Amino acid sequence: MTLKRAFGLGLKFSISIALIWVLLGKVGVGEAMNRLLSVHPGWLALAAVIALVQVLICTSRWQAVLGGLDTNIEYKKAFKFWYIGAFFNQALPSSAGGDVVRGYLAYKDGMGLALVLSSLFLDRAVTVLALVVLVASMTPFAALTLENDRWFIHAVFILLAGCVMGLMMIMLLDSTPGAWTKFRVVKALHHLAGDTRRVLLHPWTSAQVMVWSILGHINLVLVVYVLFQAVGVDVSLVDCLLLFPPVLLVQVIPISIAGWGVREGAMVAVFALVGVTPEAALAVSILYGLVLMVTSLPGAVLWLGSSAPADTKDIEAFAESANQQ
Repeated sequence: MTLKRAFGLGLKFSISIALIWVLLGKVGVGEAMNRLLSVHPGWLALAAVIALVQVLICTSRWQAVLGGLDTNIEYKKAFKFWYIGAFFNQALPSSAGGDVVRGYLAYKDGMGLALVLSSLFLDRAVTVLALVVLVASMTPFAALTLENDRWFIHAVFILLAGCVMGLMMIMLLDSTPGAWTKFRVVKALHHLAGDTRRVLLHPWTSAQVMVWSILGHINLVLVVYVLFQAVGVDVSLVDCLLLFPPVLLVQVIPISIAGWGVREGAMVAVFALVGVTPEAALAVSILYGLVLMVTSLPGAVLWLGSSAPADTKDIEAFAESANQQ
């Protein structure tokens, strides 16, 4: 691991620990622990089962993206690659994130580097777009629930407009002069622009990808809803559908380890809008992270069960070549 990556990893650890420490200081360690210790095992087990379904949904979404790029990968293999990536995302403080590991496995299996990078970018981009669309679709309920917090609704539509404009700009990246393609970065952007149009401007492909993405977000919302029931907090499913997707959006910001700390702060802030106490929101956020971590462990079994699991140096070398691309 290079000094730069080690520093970045250490910084993320520090941010996660600092944020959780501050939250525990404000909420109170005793109150948060009481909530965690009062969790109902039946509800907790149900949350874990729902979280396992997420792997199937996300695998189907990635397959739909690859199908739009005229690449067929058998479901079993896509499932294995995605699950291993999920393990690296959730359970390990690795400098190589889950997307990088998934991309490495696909590349090692024979998929072209440019295709791997496009599929990973589009998989992530459509996931974010679907998050914003889901929240925007809930604004009629938000108008009733968040009467005194109109800023939330305005922020959602500004974000939606930004996502759409950003994707449109990416689709136009190959409008630069052809002579510029002698530069590697320009050539890569041309390729990405074409792939983005192939996925998002094809009605059937874009519909599939968006449906799987939205189903994935709703599935995670169900996990959170069940966890609120597990700690004895009466929160409606509509409230969770409205408030948890923004938490997922904030969690995407790569400044902490697997979203820890950032997610907890966002949960406390947004669920306060519907009267959830800080200790309850914090407890649910911690349980959510632990549930995802535990349900990602089968990915480790798949990784170790591979005929020749890669060394982290191989993955970092792949990440370096991807950056150069």
